[in-house]
Amino acid sequence: MIILFSSSLGLAVAGFKKKQIKYIDSLIYIAEKILLMLSSISPETEDIMNELKNDERLKGFDFGLKNENSPLPPEENDRSRLLFNTLGKYDLDCQISYINQYLGYFKMLRQQYQDYYNSHYKLYLVFGVFIGILVSVLLI
Repeated sequence: MIILFSSSLGLAVAGFKKKQIKYIDSLIYIAEKILLMLSSISPETEDIMNELKNDERLKGFDFGLKNENSPLPPEENDRSRLLFNTLGKYDLDCQISYINQYLGYFKMLRQQYQDYYNSHYKLYLVFGVFIGILVSVLLI
């Protein structure tokens, strides 16, 4: 029972890391969609937000970008908030430039998280099993 519990903790930690990657994927998708809309039809900010909120891929995404709903650290959340705060504040060329910068940042961040996940997720699982075995042996 102890081994099973500690293994599930290892799985939970690995799952949290995967959740971070999915969240960043959503941010990348949002930035790409905004960039596409700005480049093609130049909609109003409200139209952009309405389009994003009605998107099927973003049904579970919290557009309030509250820190407690995000799996990312606060500094990364601040950067994602800046993406939405720049909408409608600048001329079209500046907005496109800012969104390209955020898109590059999110893609780099996603690669870092993916590399970390690929190199550590097995360690979380093995560490969970090992701790479970160690505690079981100590209790026996």
